[in-house]
Amino acid sequence: MVEETKQRKQFKHPINPWKWAFLILIAILLGIGIWGGTKIFVPVNTVTEQKKVQKTEDVSFEVSTHKKEVNEIVAHGIDRFIKKGDIQYQLVFNEQAEVIGTFKLFNHDVHFYLYLDPFVMENGNVQLKATNLSIGKLNLPIGYVMNLISKQYNLPKWVQIDSKKQLIVLNLDEYKLENGLKIKAKKFDLKNDDIRFSVYLPLEELVKK
Repeated sequence: MVEETKQRKQFKHPINPWKWAFLILIAILLGIGIWGGTKIFVPVNTVTEQKKVQKTEDVSFEVSTHKKEVNEIVAHGIDRFIKKGDIQYQLVFNEQAEVIGTFKLFNHDVHFYLYLDPFVMENGNVQLKATNLSIGKLNLPIGYVMNLISKQYNLPKWVQIDSKKQLIVLNLDEYKLENGLKIKAKKFDLKNDDIRFSVYLPLEELVKK
């Protein structure tokens, strides 16, 4: 019996904290879904007084991140979006936001760096205001280059370029992930490397699961 007990201890798997954390998260989400289901299917008392139906709020939480993580996510998203044959470009967040790429001018490839300052709008979208343009020995207006970018680049529908105002707007309210997640920017402080988002998951999505 002693030897059998020792063998069982030897074959005992180490506890994986990430596995338990994931299981706890799933349990919480299932609990929220069950709670939401009971709230939705409670019968309304129509005999006494008809009460106004309150709109169910989305489940939300805040995510705090840094430029390194954001750059990795953005790079991965651009790589998946750009098709073969499209003009390659990058969006990088350093001290400023930088759009790095090339555009066609008189059948020549022109390399450029466009520097922008990010601002969080009241609706949670992000506005990038162009401040400077590095384009080698050429002297071209920022608005002119941004107009070429908008015409030559394959951009997501939720990215809007206003060459007259020299703005690039990331309409996050139009961007929705497959699982129903929506995001809103709360803070975009590149100098202090403090970037925060509010993440929303509609309660109806949890109830479906």
